[in-house]
Amino acid sequence: MIKINLLAQAQQGKVKAAAPRAEGTGAFGQNALMAAVAILAALAIGWQWYSLETEHRELVRQIADAEKEKERLQAIIKKGQEYKAKKELLQRKITLITQLKRNQSGPVHLLDEVSKQLPDFLWLEAMNESGFNVSITGKATTYNAVSNFYNNLTGSRYFQNVVLGPISSVPVGVTFSLSCQFLPQPGVQGSDQPGQEGAAVKPASQ
Repeated sequence: MIKINLLAQAQQGKVKAAAPRAEGTGAFGQNALMAAVAILAALAIGWQWYSLETEHRELVRQIADAEKEKERLQAIIKKGQEYKAKKELLQRKITLITQLKRNQSGPVHLLDEVSKQLPDFLWLEAMNESGFNVSITGKATTYNAVSNFYNNLTGSRYFQNVVLGPISSVPVGVTFSLSCQFLPQPGVQGSDQPGQEGAAVKPASQ
């Protein structure tokens, strides 16, 4: 007599039938997990990029502010240097006038008129006067200063026949020389001008 266990076979069939559904559910879960990980990774990368971009913009702003502050400080430093240079040149003029008046016993009027024509960034080293003829040597920080001095003399009614000599470059600027005629009384011919004895003046080195 043969016995067949139909109940066991039915249970095995149910297990086999349920197995594909379990496999399908596991694959879906894995895909969902991978998608979630990818989304989180994308969010993390996006947040990091945003943070770096924000930091970059802040650094750019700070650099721009630093450049503005640098320009402001440079302008202040430049003004300070210009003020110092003008102060030194003014002191040189005062020293020159004092030295000339101390050493020169003759034409005070000539010294005054020459000092009035001195521009900024220029000073005299020596001045020789013979009669009405005057020769001057000096130094300047720029060529423009020499040009300004020449123009001042030619524009003054106390000087005529102004001739600019050679100009040479030196480490501190330029050296120059010029000659002219001094008219103590403008409008009066040279032969009628008051007589003056020749003099030579060499200011102290600047």
